[in-house]
Amino acid sequence: MDFIRLSDDAEFLARNAIVSLEERSSYLLDKQIQRDLSKDLYGGMAVANLSKAMYMEESNQSLVRSSEWFEHPHPYGRDPQGESDFTAIKLIRALYQFEPIGLLQELTTNSIRNFYLNHGFESKYKSENHMLLFHTSRYLAAQKYPKECFKAYGKKGKELLEEEGNILREYLVFRAKRGWAEFDSSSYLPEVVECLLCLYDFACDSELVKLAEMMLDLLMLDMVCDSLDGMYGGAHGRIYAPVALDHARSGTFPLYYLYFGHGYREEIQGPCLIAAICSGYQPHQQIYEIALGRTQPYVHEESKHLHCITFETPHKKLPQEEGSINKYTYYTPRYIMGAVNFQDSYRLGSEAGWYAHHQQHQWDLSLVEETNLKIFSHHPGHHGTEGSEHGYWTGDLGCGCGHFFGEKNVVMAMYQIPQEQALHWIHVHVPRDAFDEVKEEGNYLFLRKSWVYISLFIHNGYNWTEDGDFARREIRSKGRCNAVICEVGDNMNFPDFATFRRTILQNRVAFDPVNMQLSYHSSSEGELSMDKSKRTINGEKVIFPYPTYNGPYMFSAFNSGIVEVKSNRKKVTYDFNQITVRQE
Repeated sequence: MDFIRLSDDAEFLARNAIVSLEERSSYLLDKQIQRDLSKDLYGGMAVANLSKAMYMEESNQSLVRSSEWFEHPHPYGRDPQGESDFTAIKLIRALYQFEPIGLLQELTTNSIRNFYLNHGFESKYKSENHMLLFHTSRYLAAQKYPKECFKAYGKKGKELLEEEGNILREYLVFRAKRGWAEFDSSSYLPEVVECLLCLYDFACDSELVKLAEMMLDLLMLDMVCDSLDGMYGGAHGRIYAPVALDHARSGTFPLYYLYFGHGYREEIQGPCLIAAICSGYQPHQQIYEIALGRTQPYVHEESKHLHCITFETPHKKLPQEEGSINKYTYYTPRYIMGAVNFQDSYRLGSEAGWYAHHQQHQWDLSLVEETNLKIFSHHPGHHGTEGSEHGYWTGDLGCGCGHFFGEKNVVMAMYQIPQEQALHWIHVHVPRDAFDEVKEEGNYLFLRKSWVYISLFIHNGYNWTEDGDFARREIRSKGRCNAVICEVGDNMNFPDFATFRRTILQNRVAFDPVNMQLSYHSSSEGELSMDKSKRTINGEKVIFPYPTYNGPYMFSAFNSGIVEVKSNRKKVTYDFNQITVRQE
């Protein structure tokens, strides 16, 4: 896509954000300092305290308790093998950051050493973030104890160090080429970032340090391109209901504030990733310029690889399948929206196919005024280990009944719910009372917030939920086959809300629930059509897979491993094949 010029003051804004990074870091760190560490499950709160040399006795005790992870029952009754790697990565930072400066007591150091040398700390879960947590922790533990035997793995540290170094290189380069399967996860991206920060800060292998830094830049830029003032918009892989309903609940929300700042400082609800506060990493200035200098609407396309894992323990390595998940995001200074425009099916009989749509958030519209001003449709369920893999507001594991298509300010969705599913209806999150004006006409719902206008067409009609947790925040629509169309406009395109409504009502909609075909003639975007296998715009078929990244500020041809980043005066090329960064 063509480059869209950033604001003339982009470099000035970037320099100011870099200068004020220390203040934001101190603010976020101070919120985490506390003496009572009874709820410090993995050791992160102790790390926060020790980074300011506060409550050292209590913090050492907490780290000892965390390092005895396998010796005590899980405080919430869960299998300790599920989250052992969360503890492993926190102990790595504690060990490397605080032992050299004398903040760890001898008992703490010995307990951490015992954790790594005498236990198998690989999680029973094999998802992307868990595997990276394990391999990063084991690499850095092996680097720390090269002559010691890691009893659970029957190898000395020196041997594991070489083995894990090769795994990590392959792991990161592959994802630079094909994207992350837990794509743009505002719940699990912080875990990935934590691993990369530990490698950046503590690995002795300069090539691996460089690779970690490059991937950090790539992930931060990808997040920036899909974000509106810190709100990570559009579709996501693996998020939970609280995050789907409110950006302020996400782990990326304080992380974005730390690096780039945003306008919702007081709304930040969760702790910022302590590794990011403690780390020496800082995004490239060019990423700051893009984060703070965007003033024009643009499209950002991405392609992500299919996650190929089993649900069994021990882990069985599966061959990587060639399909992809294709994400489309439309950014404007007033709103951001997007969808999974097409997702390939796993091959017939695939052992990895069970994972499709796991905790996936398929489309989303977010407005700039409030962090919880979000609209999206979903088929609710309760399936999976936690019940959230196909949950009430996110995920479609074991069902896969939705199909989606976004084109700039329009998102279309259609559903074909299998008979065996418990719930034969869909719902839409619409926080009614947050809007300035609400109009209803037949199967259309019109909403106005300031000068942004929204239309929702629900083919089967709808009813508002009037009681319970989602009263006046949810509409439901019955039927196994259904369609939803969301179109957004503003006063730059329409003189007033009434004109917007009249225009939308004249747009042609056709839905064939038997053949699962949906078409919509938008006055702004033209003829949009979709079925289960293709998408067309004005009769022209949309080609998938998208490039790995394709937008005005970053581009990477599919499976190339070469990412070009552009700002007003700079072009930077990240070559993950050669592990180099070249500036022009």
